[in-house]
Amino acid sequence: MEMQELGNKVSVKMMRLALLVLTTALSLCSSLDVNEKPCMRAKHNNAHATFLKRHLPDGVPKTWDQNVWNALLRQIKTCGRPTQSFFHENDRERVNAVCTKAGGKQHSDNLCISKEKFSFVTVRVNVHEGLCGIKSIRNESKHIILGCDEVADACRPVHFEGNPNDLMPSNNQPDCGESSGSNSRFKVAMFEILLVFNLLALIYIL
Repeated sequence: MEMQELGNKVSVKMMRLALLVLTTALSLCSSLDVNEKPCMRAKHNNAHATFLKRHLPDGVPKTWDQNVWNALLRQIKTCGRPTQSFFHENDRERVNAVCTKAGGKQHSDNLCISKEKFSFVTVRVNVHEGLCGIKSIRNESKHIILGCDEVADACRPVHFEGNPNDLMPSNNQPDCGESSGSNSRFKVAMFEILLVFNLLALIYIL
């Protein structure tokens, strides 16, 4: 009877250990979603397309009419995003250039900050109403911060990061645009192999 109880306790401890390792692994996998430097290989092939849909969709209004903006948010299905920023079509090339040596400076992780100021529209949505209700629409002018990853052999914006403190690029930081995607791919592959070995070892022990 005592041996059975001891065995049960060991099994419980091993299950807890397995759960801990699995939780840690999932947390590490989540952290890999953001590259450590700009212009590393994107984790998702549609990352740039998603960025364009959210921040440079067709038909960005040139009016402050909330009904018109409401219609756009419904069209692109972003009513659940409380704060959204939009550029007009004629800024597309300048926005893309933030992820190049000519247009951006490295900021942190995979983020680049523009060398020049941009004018863009910020829309705030009352997501609790459930009706895509717009709280405010205002024009902003500041240096923009973008997540920049390699997509289809080019460094492209994949994320818009807010700049509430009106930060400016630092001349001490290197320019954006240097590709290091193969290094990123190697690290991800090594992590996946290590994770598989850990899980197999746990299954063997249990």
